[in-house]
Amino acid sequence: MNNHSEWIVQAIETVGKTALRDTEYWRATYTPQDKDAVSVLNNYMKEAGMETYFDAVGNLFGRIPGRCSDTVLCGSHRDTVRQGGKYDGMLGILTAIRSVSSLNKELGQPEKSIEVVALCEEESSRFPTSYLGSRHICGLLKEEELLDLDDSGMSLGEAIRDAGYYYGQLSNGRTDITNFVELHIEQGGLMEYEKKQIGIVSAIVGLFTGEIVFKGQQNHAGTTPMRLRKDPVPVAAEFIYRLNLWAKKYQDNLVCTVGKIDRKPGNSNVICDDVSITFDIRSAEQKYLDEANTILNDLKKQLDEHVDIAIDITCNESPVSLDSDGIHILEKLVKEYDYSWKPMVSGAGHDSQIMAQKYKTNMIFVPSVNGISHSTKEFTKAEDIQAGCEIMKAFIKELAW
Repeated sequence: MNNHSEWIVQAIETVGKTALRDTEYWRATYTPQDKDAVSVLNNYMKEAGMETYFDAVGNLFGRIPGRCSDTVLCGSHRDTVRQGGKYDGMLGILTAIRSVSSLNKELGQPEKSIEVVALCEEESSRFPTSYLGSRHICGLLKEEELLDLDDSGMSLGEAIRDAGYYYGQLSNGRTDITNFVELHIEQGGLMEYEKKQIGIVSAIVGLFTGEIVFKGQQNHAGTTPMRLRKDPVPVAAEFIYRLNLWAKKYQDNLVCTVGKIDRKPGNSNVICDDVSITFDIRSAEQKYLDEANTILNDLKKQLDEHVDIAIDITCNESPVSLDSDGIHILEKLVKEYDYSWKPMVSGAGHDSQIMAQKYKTNMIFVPSVNGISHSTKEFTKAEDIQAGCEIMKAFIKELAW
């Protein structure tokens, strides 16, 4: 058995150095940090015998031509969140490079063409346009989105052109891809808790998010009788309490989070004028997301006699099921390699949920120590990287060779 983890760990440290900017760890798309990472990854791909190229938004591809034009695509994203870590996204790219390189040396030309991709702007940490790279491949990126602005006021289109990628036309969607495979850290602690080395992802949750504003009437805290108040704070609290009670009924079938609460003006001796909250509801089953929408509107009707309540839906993405044939192959492989494993639903979003709308898609999870992700403390053990790479390599062999 080849020791793939040694090369991958060293490569993670090398690429990780490109994300440092003063004291902050952040690799935003179309920045000098991104350019440096692309240079390193481009070299790794060429050393692995791949032909490299970029598409119109700057996705980096390393290609090994097969005996036919059908293409198996594997990889992950290269950008990070602010103060993110070395493993999120990058581990999937480097594992794909190592797996394809090893197969090419051992078996020669594949039946299907094989490409490794380093996708851009998955995290939307610079632009509001999330999953930019994967949506472009699928033909889902729209020209009007190139007008989106970053915090400095630069448009997405301008940033892409300045980086030397955009040449006037976005993709209508690739038709040669038959499969997409992504390895990723779990971004949670369940695998480590259950002592599993491989997670086989069956679905990625749908996402239902938004903001709720409770509009009351600002007034003096000491002189306004309780019976005359239009105080949005207790109404917002009751709304949150009832929403949480509803979510708890379904236990492991969904999660519901009120992550942000703002109140204006926020003085201790002033009745608030308004309260705004965010909600984030996720489930692998559409029926629960549909019910969430119903519950929100029911609570609004029940409670808006006291204050005005406005609900703004900011995201309503359906759950995505991954390829069942690929899942069966992965289950067979982990049993053959005798790795501990578990079937999983991903509670986080990934490029795979976009790719799965167009192509047969599968995901492999490996554990993250203490379940940490989106943090500079991200870390995955070498033995778990080795297990993930062995399964990735065997799976790509089944698909392309």
